[in-house]
Amino acid sequence: MGGVIIACKDGAMCDKLAHTLAAAGIDVVGTATKGASALQKAARYYGDNGVLLCAYSMSDMTAAELYRIMPEGFQMVVLLTARQRAMITQGDMLCLDIPINRGDLINTIRMFTEPQKPLFVRPDKRSEDEKELIHRAKALLMERNGMSEPEAHRFLQRQSMNSGQSLVSVALNILNGVL
Repeated sequence: MGGVIIACKDGAMCDKLAHTLAAAGIDVVGTATKGASALQKAARYYGDNGVLLCAYSMSDMTAAELYRIMPEGFQMVVLLTARQRAMITQGDMLCLDIPINRGDLINTIRMFTEPQKPLFVRPDKRSEDEKELIHRAKALLMERNGMSEPEAHRFLQRQSMNSGQSLVSVALNILNGVL
């Protein structure tokens, strides 16, 4: 993802926001006091790839007008008051309330600028040997502890989650008498 362009009527506010983001390690590529200038910077630096952080209104247009004409792949974050929020009609425009919470601002921008890790990575399919180890461990639990097959399986899963080990490692520990 590209860098961040900041657009708001007040140049001092742009500088303050740029300093805050830069101090957090976020790449700020430019500031603008006009929407048209922000669009030019977006086209020059990243085409359709970046984040536009803007106030509800700039000297030449509102955030809603800017949103309609900004490059398609660009993400927009709008800073606004509760009263201004009621005037926003685009449901997919991300808004942050003024006064701005520094942590919320940084986390929101990072959400768009840093690559996201998948929440869940599907494990590789188990080999036949691994399936056999799990099956033998469940059979041992059923025999030794009088568990049903679903109870033995849940026990393996619970031990795996609690220990941070794979299901196969827990099965091996059971078969080796460690558990």
